[in-house]
Amino acid sequence: MAVITDAIDTSTDDPQQLRDDLVAFIDGLGTFRTPAVRDAFRTVPRHRFLPDVDLPTAYTPQPVVTKRAEDGTALSSASSPNVVATMLEQLNVQPGHRVLEIGAATGINAALIAELTGPSGTVVTIELDDDLAARARTSLTATGYDQIEVICADGALGYPTRAPYDRIIVTAGAWDLVTAWWDQLAIGGRLVVPLRLHGSGLTRSLAFDREDLDRMLSTSAAVCGFVPMRGAAEMGERHVRLADDVILKIDVDDRPDEAALAQTLAYPACEYWTSLPVRHDEPAQHLDLWLATNTSACFGRLAVGPAARTLGLVTPAVRWAGAALYDGGTIAYLVSRTLDDDTDELGIVAHGPQHSKFAAQTDDLLRRWNSKRPAQPTVTAQPAGTYGDHSGPGTAITRSDTRLTISW
Repeated sequence: MAVITDAIDTSTDDPQQLRDDLVAFIDGLGTFRTPAVRDAFRTVPRHRFLPDVDLPTAYTPQPVVTKRAEDGTALSSASSPNVVATMLEQLNVQPGHRVLEIGAATGINAALIAELTGPSGTVVTIELDDDLAARARTSLTATGYDQIEVICADGALGYPTRAPYDRIIVTAGAWDLVTAWWDQLAIGGRLVVPLRLHGSGLTRSLAFDREDLDRMLSTSAAVCGFVPMRGAAEMGERHVRLADDVILKIDVDDRPDEAALAQTLAYPACEYWTSLPVRHDEPAQHLDLWLATNTSACFGRLAVGPAARTLGLVTPAVRWAGAALYDGGTIAYLVSRTLDDDTDELGIVAHGPQHSKFAAQTDDLLRRWNSKRPAQPTVTAQPAGTYGDHSGPGTAITRSDTRLTISW
């Protein structure tokens, strides 16, 4: 992501100029696909929903945290504008649509949706916290969006009073497609949700089309990161500390040997280069998800602080968010190095008693991926307990309310 000074003119105090600069920045990333979403971004006064930050910061192409827990972790934020634009394009709102938003936060997204539905549409937005709901309601009213209904409730329950909805959008990291969303989405409707597909926090914004009562299908996936959903659908993460500035995010269902994993960095790093080139503009962003769904080993994600990176202790490729595989006390993670201005080479760094063998297995996996290089996953969803299986082949993920199948 470019720094703020690359995106906007920080010397201006003209909100419209700042909006136009932000739109130009997002346009330069190729995110906008429809004039309607682009025009909505030009219209909604983002700074009016972020009164506690200065004008240029309100239009930064980065998230703005608006509420933190006592330990400093983010509870709510104004999402990255580019991610917001991506999800709204996925949502494909049309004039007159009935839309439910899970996660009002500042109210910015609800205002954008109202621009897309027009005066004949209906927008309901739900927020868990009283203070955030009140602030969103105040900001929406002050900016002329008082037709939007702001509800303080648990988003996992939806809002049946206005159902069914043509569109439902979730703006927090969800672990499941909860029953209420199934019940309240119209047949032929669309659900856009940042769904956590692995316990490590690996998340994709998926656009599910409701084909019938017991099946939804997504062929659109976008890389994203969101504050986890809170309330009844909340799901925690499990971390293993490998060093002072390095943690491995894992899925507890894999039953890892955490004591052995904690010792992996005591073994020297063994570097292997695959000779597999990956262009910067190539649609290879889902390689980490492909690995997670095509390996017999366990998948995890490394979170590495600046001190560890500076020391060269652990240097995973940023492009795939620290994607790693592990088996017992051996770990292998993806790295990259520059081949030219447009291309990197994929590599593997392994630590542990079986580093050579495990690196070879990871290399085989990467060559399997290289043979097809799938650009997008297909994700099928069915309510848990549905009679029969209409999901087809792929990797099955079972959650409390939904059975997911990921295929390539």
